[in-house]
Amino acid sequence: MRPIILLIILGIVLFSIRIDLTSGTIPSNQMEEPFNQQIHIEDNEEESLANSLNYQEVIVEPGQTVYGIVQQLHESQSFNVSLHDVLYDFEKLNPEVSAHYLIAGEAYKFPIYVMPSTE
Repeated sequence: MRPIILLIILGIVLFSIRIDLTSGTIPSNQMEEPFNQQIHIEDNEEESLANSLNYQEVIVEPGQTVYGIVQQLHESQSFNVSLHDVLYDFEKLNPEVSAHYLIAGEAYKFPIYVMPSTE
């Protein structure tokens, strides 16, 4: 009984390999073009997002975090932007930098948010 089950499993594996090698599961070049165009459009949207954000350059001191600095920049306003949004905007303004690995003494662009007045 055991050899029959192993033979059936081996047959299924070999059949799957044959199908993958002959017809494949990777899309053809015709299928990739719209995907590549979509990525290009998204890149342009991200560049325009980075260009449309207001920002202020700040030299980071030891122990500071991106969210903490942005909160300090908005000290006079009530600040209710989510951590995820702040980190996302920071990485769009500084594409070569991870928000989690700041270097003390370096200047970075931090997003400035315009809060609607509550009056």
